[in-house]
Amino acid sequence: MTAGTMPRWRWPAVIAHRCGGMLAPENSIEGLHRASALGCRGAEFDAMLAVCGTPVLMHDETLERTTVAQGRVDATPWQVLADTALRARDGSVSTARVPSLAMALQTCLSLGMAANIEIKPATGADQATGEAVAALAARLWPADAPWPLLLSSFSTRALAAAADTAPDLPRALLLETVAPDSLALAQQLGCVALVVERSCLTAAVIDTVHQAGLGIAIYTENHADRGQDALAAGLDALITDWPDRFLRSH
Repeated sequence: MTAGTMPRWRWPAVIAHRCGGMLAPENSIEGLHRASALGCRGAEFDAMLAVCGTPVLMHDETLERTTVAQGRVDATPWQVLADTALRARDGSVSTARVPSLAMALQTCLSLGMAANIEIKPATGADQATGEAVAALAARLWPADAPWPLLLSSFSTRALAAAADTAPDLPRALLLETVAPDSLALAQQLGCVALVVERSCLTAAVIDTVHQAGLGIAIYTENHADRGQDALAAGLDALITDWPDRFLRSH
């Protein structure tokens, strides 16, 4: 995308973090339903590969924090993960199970929600994860869906692999810090946006990114007044654990 050819940001201004933020178990189908019921129109979630190559929703490389199981995600078959219970936010065992990426995308489509897939490769699996996630997303997400699908990642290798596999899917570069070469790197990767850690955001950063023709979003903004002020100042979107705090005006 170049400046002036289409809007810089084509997704909702409020996006639920890891499916439903703090409203449900992390990266769960239940989270998508709870966020949607509140009026949230977009969700972000993490995609990692099981040992068989199936993309599943998982943030950590290991299972202990968010599920009742142990071991590495990339050493566990999808058939096992599909029957693995997720932990609720308080650590108790929930009725939710680890979902596949396909399940999450189908749920978003049925709910009319925008989907931001963070490509989250296990160590050494950047290219394979980028390719698998992009291929599945391109196959399942219709071109005429209400929202385009957005791929994002901290991994430049994963983003490059996704671009090679599905060049028409929009991509965003995730950044913990904004460096002098961040814009050039995003443009080199063919990204349409930057998604930066919220403490990096300034009016100057918003202006510079917009002047380059890119959109800008932040993660993870949970402070209602600060987030609303940033949106009013030109921020395109925020990813939040508490979408209900921002939905009154967006």
